[in-house]
Amino acid sequence: MILRELLDSMNLEKRRQERAKAARNCAVGMCAAATAGVVVGILCAPKSGKETREELKSKCFKSCRAMKDTLHQKVEMAKDYAADAEQAATDFIKDVTEKTEAVKKDIKEGSHEIKADVQKTAEKISNELNKSVK
Repeated sequence: MILRELLDSMNLEKRRQERAKAARNCAVGMCAAATAGVVVGILCAPKSGKETREELKSKCFKSCRAMKDTLHQKVEMAKDYAADAEQAATDFIKDVTEKTEAVKKDIKEGSHEIKADVQKTAEKISNELNKSVK
């Protein structure tokens, strides 16, 4: 049971990492597409150099803001994943500790019962021996 829970938590972490990688790849693709759009726009624009530079400057600032926002979102997502992983690990350790204590308690109680059974059996044997000797 514990092994199954450990494997499940490992699979969950792997899926989270895959989602983060896919999101990162998507963000990189979006940035590449935006850059290509800007370059094509500059090359095909019938505007003067000054107008084109101003437009380029504006688009650059917008792109930088968008990338900054995306980066902040990814950082927050990473923090959330880390917090979830930490909580899962803490819960798992707590569960293992509780189960370990329960097993220790069962073993301790079982040893007392076995000791009592051995004493009763020894008394019965002693009584039987005393009867047969008399």
